[in-house]
Amino acid sequence: MNRTIAAASSSSSRNKGVLLLAAVFGILSAMLMFAFLNSRGGDNSEINEQLNSGAGAETVVVVTRDINVGDRITPDMLGTKTVPAVALIDGWMKDSDASKLEGQIAVAPMYAGEQVIESKVSTYEGQNTLTWKVPEGMRSLGLMVPHEGWISGGMPQPGDRVDVLGITVLTSVDPLTGQERPDLLAGYIAQDIQVLSMAQTLVKTVPKVTAENGETTVSGEPGAQAVVADEDAGTYEKAISLILALPPDLAAKVALIDALEDDVGQYRILVRQKGDGDPISGKITYSFQDIFAR
Repeated sequence: MNRTIAAASSSSSRNKGVLLLAAVFGILSAMLMFAFLNSRGGDNSEINEQLNSGAGAETVVVVTRDINVGDRITPDMLGTKTVPAVALIDGWMKDSDASKLEGQIAVAPMYAGEQVIESKVSTYEGQNTLTWKVPEGMRSLGLMVPHEGWISGGMPQPGDRVDVLGITVLTSVDPLTGQERPDLLAGYIAQDIQVLSMAQTLVKTVPKVTAENGETTVSGEPGAQAVVADEDAGTYEKAISLILALPPDLAAKVALIDALEDDVGQYRILVRQKGDGDPISGKITYSFQDIFAR
């Protein structure tokens, strides 16, 4: 009986020892795995390169920080990374092409570590003429500016949104007295219109990017482009012309006012606050009597 109890006690001790050893090895394995994963944290670590390199692996261009739409690509935004063949994205760029990306504009957001693909950058080559800037369904209308006051002192920039106010100075005859009297009329001919050009400076745009069902689509349609701030933009006090994007019917109306002699018809360009696309509420035409209403 005593031998049975002693054997059972010995067996129990051995089992505890095995369990303790298993626990120690488990902890040791976890520590080794942590150290291994930690060593892979840097993109340039030798272990990371060894695991990624292999048949079909390529060294590609990646971005080193987040890049927004419209940002100009600079050398400090770019890096390289060795990527296995199965992880290459369509349109990836070789590390030797990194210098070609400098100065280009991002047309889609990119995030740190992401591979740079051709569809997400643009050089604007072939798109620097006016026809590329006219939104879909619109027509460009060029206006000569005889006085800088007609366009808010020449200060609008390409890409600004404006209203066009038409002013006519005519005369009417009183049917009872036969006397002539001034017949002045002012009215908003067009609202929320994009300025395509001031003098010879065109608006800069990038295509609209949409993401649906996990796929990114870059639109090349002029009407689906976003305005990009011009880093070299100045003022246009001496501008003598501007080009507006107008629907065909409104283009005809503005052109009629522009064709009149200055003492008969004039226009004014009223700049809108950025982001204000609301139509003017209430009255949009005014007569001479409205100035000094009784």
